[in-house]
Amino acid sequence: MSHDNEMSPTTPRQFSLALLGGLLAPLVAILLIIGYAVAIQGEQTDANTADAQDREVRARIQPYGTSLAIDPNVPHVDRTGEVVYTEVCASCHGSGAIGSPKFKDAGAWAKRNAQGYNTLLTHALKGFNKMPARGGDADLTDQEVANAVVYMTNAVGSKFAAVLQQERIPSAGELAKGKAVYDKECATCHASGMTGAQKLNDVAAWKPLIKGGMEALYLSAVNGTNTAPAKGGNLKLSDADARLATDYMVSEAKAAIAKAAATKPVTKPATQPATKPATKPAEKTSEKK
Repeated sequence: MSHDNEMSPTTPRQFSLALLGGLLAPLVAILLIIGYAVAIQGEQTDANTADAQDREVRARIQPYGTSLAIDPNVPHVDRTGEVVYTEVCASCHGSGAIGSPKFKDAGAWAKRNAQGYNTLLTHALKGFNKMPARGGDADLTDQEVANAVVYMTNAVGSKFAAVLQQERIPSAGELAKGKAVYDKECATCHASGMTGAQKLNDVAAWKPLIKGGMEALYLSAVNGTNTAPAKGGNLKLSDADARLATDYMVSEAKAAIAKAAATKPVTKPATQPATKPATKPAEKTSEKK
């Protein structure tokens, strides 16, 4: 006796579940692939910020330490520019790290050399933008820094001499002419402090500027700064007159600084009241009864 196999008809609910199951599996697979790709891309992103990279470069160019084998009785001999460049400066100037001009890159050095030897030497000695003072080696002498500056700049055609410049002392006539330029072009802001200009008697404002050297002040007067216009706003003013006005302002500021130092009260250490020497208490005598 035979029986016919009969299949039960598919209900709408079963059909819907089967359809969803067929669509869900590819969707989950796609989401997993996307997540994996995003994870890989995140791992390849440079996590270091510009500041972090800058700190890493500075750490690499710092001197490793002080040699204890140096005999202090042996007189110091300044190293040549080539030696200083190789041992200190090449860390950045060899590769162009932190925006430094690469050695023998004439295009990168042209604008810098145009600023003049004194300005470049001041930047190298005191630091400028991301470049640390003395290339990060505090033991370099001023002459060694000058030797390195001349070695790098002359490699691209300059004819600087490695000398340590002394600040020029302006004559009375130059100061008088500088005052005339100041009264006409500069007093509008510097007399009142307008636009953040330094008043001539503002000791706190002038001290760090004077410490930075005259070449930096001349450069600011001629080219302008963030708040001060070039040549006091008169572009027809000659560079020489702008420098004379700077000489006059600095001389007045130095006089104000000297006056403030002379009138500063001298504080004496507080004196403690004299104390009497401790007296030994009288010994009590006991009477025998």
